[in-house]
Amino acid sequence: MQSQLRSSQFPTIATRIQEPEVFSTLNRVVANTLIAFGISTACLAVFGIGGERDKLFVSENFKLQEYHSKNLDALFNNGAIAWVKKYGQGAVIIDTATDNRWQLPPDITPPPLWIQAQSALMVPIQVAKQVLGLLLLTAPVSAYFDTRDLRTMTIVADTLAAYLYSIHRLKEEEANHQLIASLTEIAQTINSTLDLDQVLNLILEHLDLVVEFDSASILLYEEEARTLFVRAARGHSDMIDALQVRIPLTESSPNYQAIIQQKPVILGDVDKVPGWIKTSSSQSVRSWIGVPLIVRNQTIGMLTVDSHEVNKYQEKDAQIVQTFANYVVTAVANAQIVSQLKNVESSYAALFEDSTDLIIITTYQGEILNVNRKAAQMLRLPKDALVGIELGFLYPELSDFLASQRRRLKAWREASLEIDLQDAYHQPLALEFRVRQVNYAGKDCVQWVGRDISARKEIERMRQDLVDMLVHDIRGPVGNLINIIEMLPMLVEAGNDAESINRMLDLAHQTGQEVRDLLDTMLDVSRLEKGNVPLQRDIHNLQDIMQVVEKQVASHAELKNITLTIEPLPPLPPIWIDASMIRRLLVNLIDNAIKYTQSGGWVRVSAARQKDTLKVSVSDNGPGIPPSEQEHIFQKFGRITTRNGPSGVGLGLAFCKLAAEAHGGSISVDSEGIPGKGSTFTLTIPMILDPQP
Repeated sequence: MQSQLRSSQFPTIATRIQEPEVFSTLNRVVANTLIAFGISTACLAVFGIGGERDKLFVSENFKLQEYHSKNLDALFNNGAIAWVKKYGQGAVIIDTATDNRWQLPPDITPPPLWIQAQSALMVPIQVAKQVLGLLLLTAPVSAYFDTRDLRTMTIVADTLAAYLYSIHRLKEEEANHQLIASLTEIAQTINSTLDLDQVLNLILEHLDLVVEFDSASILLYEEEARTLFVRAARGHSDMIDALQVRIPLTESSPNYQAIIQQKPVILGDVDKVPGWIKTSSSQSVRSWIGVPLIVRNQTIGMLTVDSHEVNKYQEKDAQIVQTFANYVVTAVANAQIVSQLKNVESSYAALFEDSTDLIIITTYQGEILNVNRKAAQMLRLPKDALVGIELGFLYPELSDFLASQRRRLKAWREASLEIDLQDAYHQPLALEFRVRQVNYAGKDCVQWVGRDISARKEIERMRQDLVDMLVHDIRGPVGNLINIIEMLPMLVEAGNDAESINRMLDLAHQTGQEVRDLLDTMLDVSRLEKGNVPLQRDIHNLQDIMQVVEKQVASHAELKNITLTIEPLPPLPPIWIDASMIRRLLVNLIDNAIKYTQSGGWVRVSAARQKDTLKVSVSDNGPGIPPSEQEHIFQKFGRITTRNGPSGVGLGLAFCKLAAEAHGGSISVDSEGIPGKGSTFTLTIPMILDPQP
């Protein structure tokens, strides 16, 4: 508003608010705001025109009522109300416990919503720089509001400010009942419809009842094109033509003063005004009023009225037009908010449907209200088969959990649950749910966000299996070492010869080597995958390596009554390899063959040279390996599942494959998977005789 308000203009603001028609509208605005934000508590503080304390209204459970307290003066002069009154701006209180703007002296007893609030959103209800009151929303959880909410609430506060100012400005004139009825109907229409054209036409219709005009227009401003275009019109002889008018903004035109300088303009005779542009729909215009439509210091358009009479309008007419312009601003701003909300809802709907997590919305009674695409896929049921049924009908465990967590969820606290379920085809489904209260369709509901943790549980199972297998594989050799250590003193005391003692020491060394090989294999698998193991290559004789291998595995074959045959090697020159890694590779292959071959069977090791390639084969007459599992066995933790089969970590063949590839070679298996025909594993590596410097 362009003029300062006087106390006579607002005899008693709170008295006006308490009139049934006005109070009902304000109650509806506040209630709709609470529903939109998904909360249930707010308060409306009203100041007198001189800034003095008037009344405080509290809305709980969507019902606005006056709050009485002997501490009312202190409540207005401290904390949030005093801060908004002083600075005339809105604010988001992330945490009421730590924000000084919220704090009250300890001797002040505030309304219950003050005590229960953990976050708040407060905006001034003001016209120009005159603060008429404060609208305050509270939530029982911290960080509930953000700056986007503040912008939305500013629109609501602007609506209330325009409504309060208009009613109390015009109520001083008892004869102006029609204006009050018009403004009330406009306010109700703004709050009850999303049709912008309907609201704008209604505003012009009611403006016609209180200000005489021959035609009126609502024009919106395109800043980039510096052009005004007609969005709504009334009274023109050719309405189609009037709605197509576009007026360029020039510094010499009266429109410039209204749009750029944000000032109302009254023209007594447009024919005497330089820069006045007559359009096809304004040829007969003589008197004219143009007031800017301003949203937070930004001009978005104009409301104009005109007459065919000279000097038709006075300042009071411009003030009334300005009042209606405030409603135009509110309607346009609401339309923008609705458009933004639709975009947000559309984005949310897309995010909801496209989420990689299962999402289910239920009532507190367990009725399923909505599910996303992922939920239908994971549960293997169509969406329409899920919506509307009881959660307990599908999964009683979830219904029981909901009942047990109801109080926690009602306090806006999140609950979590890990549970094993089954889909519609009775396949296992391991889920981790995060459950919280949400506002859905204006009601407190429950959102279940479920994530498939089958892979995580499988990793945990594999990790535990690895630990169990590792303990099993190490326990035997470590037990042997302990037995040998305990026997050595007895051998010495018994006077045994050095040869017996050396055999025991040799056995201890061999057992320790098995443990070391097992640990090195585990470490090397991970490092070889990442390429972080530099090979300790040197020139070595394969015959020497095979002798060590035979010595290491011979006792294993003997214990199982397996005939182990290591065929003589063909003449081979020394080759450039990592001897330790190749030794462990061959030990793994031979040990595997011994483990899986039944007692009384045989294992054969042979080698051959093919040009510049060395091939070492390990064959057995064990149960064989099905073709379907032959690729799987070279993966980490990949093992053949057989009844009463040998235990193991499942890293041996993975290590063999990686070690062969680190030498530029490969490893393969040939087996029909027929018991008794066994398998043949073949190591192939290039024979590098003289490495390049």
